[in-house]
Amino acid sequence: MAGDNSAATATAAAQTMRQRPAATPAPGNPRAVPLTGLAAQYFTDPAVFARARERIFFRAWQFACHASQTPAPGDYFAFSVCGESLFVMRGRDRKLRAFYNVCRHRGHPLVEDGSGKRATVVCPYHAWSYELDGRLRAAPNANRVAGFDKRDIRLREVKLEEFLGFVFVNLDEQAKPMDDCYPGVREAALALCPDIEARALAHAFSAREPCNWLVAVENYNECYHCPTAHRSFAEGIIDPNSYNIAPFGDERGGRCLRHESKATKSARAWYDVSGSDYGSFYLWPAFSLQVYPGRVVNSYHWRPLQVDATEVHRAWYSADGAVDDKLQTVIDLDRDTTFAEDLKLVSGVQRGIASRGFVPGPLMVDPNGGIGNELSIAALHGWLREAVDAVDDSPAV
Repeated sequence: MAGDNSAATATAAAQTMRQRPAATPAPGNPRAVPLTGLAAQYFTDPAVFARARERIFFRAWQFACHASQTPAPGDYFAFSVCGESLFVMRGRDRKLRAFYNVCRHRGHPLVEDGSGKRATVVCPYHAWSYELDGRLRAAPNANRVAGFDKRDIRLREVKLEEFLGFVFVNLDEQAKPMDDCYPGVREAALALCPDIEARALAHAFSAREPCNWLVAVENYNECYHCPTAHRSFAEGIIDPNSYNIAPFGDERGGRCLRHESKATKSARAWYDVSGSDYGSFYLWPAFSLQVYPGRVVNSYHWRPLQVDATEVHRAWYSADGAVDDKLQTVIDLDRDTTFAEDLKLVSGVQRGIASRGFVPGPLMVDPNGGIGNELSIAALHGWLREAVDAVDDSPAV
């Protein structure tokens, strides 16, 4: 799996990008060899996908739901991360907790995927019941079992954090807090949208993408294709001349890509874009918080299903959870243009990568930054390889 690229090369490129003023071109080097993309096996090999599942997704923070989806005691939201079924539930003490969706008796799932409300959690198999904080409440016939003590049994809990109103979980019991994993993101997001933590889920939809999760994530994290493939977005939301994507906070060990742009100056703006510029924070490996101009808050997250299948989720958030005319306009235009266009693009990329004719070409790692720069892709490739190419079971995610 070694190839010509390396995580060190991508990291060095990212550091060079941060240290050099955006307007200053890199010194010419006629002997320089361009950084190339990843070989096909990183997107098509089930063994690589299995390593990513274990070494990345089970060790990194994963988006669960928005806090507004579980506002009252007993409210829950169940979901899966790479085949592991989990659920988030608000306790009677109003604290949010996350659990494996597995009964401690014989392993049957406790709740179905999606949202709901329970006074207690009762297994549909043998009716073992649990309190909202995971403690075993009762088990039929337990009083006849010598030594059975319900105080010894509780649902297996998963690390959980609320971050800017979004709920994340991490299957790694030793995981660092999110502010350590994504340094500076909280402050930068609040500066862009001060009321973001008070938002509520207003609308969501999803689709299955016939591609590897990294193909989908790559597509989101470069706008080199925007002037060609997303003309509506490039005119209606952003100002292409000011658009840039670069690693953010990684000098402190973080793994985040920040997208920045001024609001569109076009007469074809989708709506009144005044009030804020455009910004997005992609949190490795599979979530992005996005603020459209005018503080229209939205998110993407990706759920890997198999090596060539991914589920992408799109959501929008408002002050009261309602969809007004402005937000509805943005939702409709985004779904019918950018979102639909990306579904076709990633499908085509996966087919091309799977071809025996595919040979990865040079990445557009431009020291001047801008919309045509693929420094972000180099960073993604470096982060992936640090995990899946490791010869031991290292903790890198």
